[in-house]
Amino acid sequence: MTTGPNDFAERAASAFNRRDVEAMVALVSEDFIYFDGMGMQIGRESMHKRETALLEAFPDAQVTLSPFVVGDDRLALSAFLTGTFSAPLVLSDRVIPPHGRHIAVYYAAHFTFRDGLAIREEAFFDSAALMPLADQSKG
Repeated sequence: MTTGPNDFAERAASAFNRRDVEAMVALVSEDFIYFDGMGMQIGRESMHKRETALLEAFPDAQVTLSPFVVGDDRLALSAFLTGTFSAPLVLSDRVIPPHGRHIAVYYAAHFTFRDGLAIREEAFFDSAALMPLADQSKG
């Protein structure tokens, strides 16, 4: 399925909120590059693993994507992700244990498209929301 900058956010958010990882993966190229503050991943298989891990860690997750710049081959959006961190988040290089709290994370992402598919995403978010609260009794 091809999409493009104009309807990507709506299709991606809808697929995520339905837990339809296959529909999310269909929006990106085979060699899709994902980059965030924790590292870089390449390919649809990496995306499938990342999105599945996120949905398993946050079984009640919901996302709202709000595009703010749309061009012929570019998309910039802000997003709001909510959910309860109730299971381990298994990433490619680490496992983040759940803290059981409800989170609300704002993030921004920039996408590049080619032939109707996303080929690159650069995501910017504060990963501290995933970490347990510091033990205030120790000093």
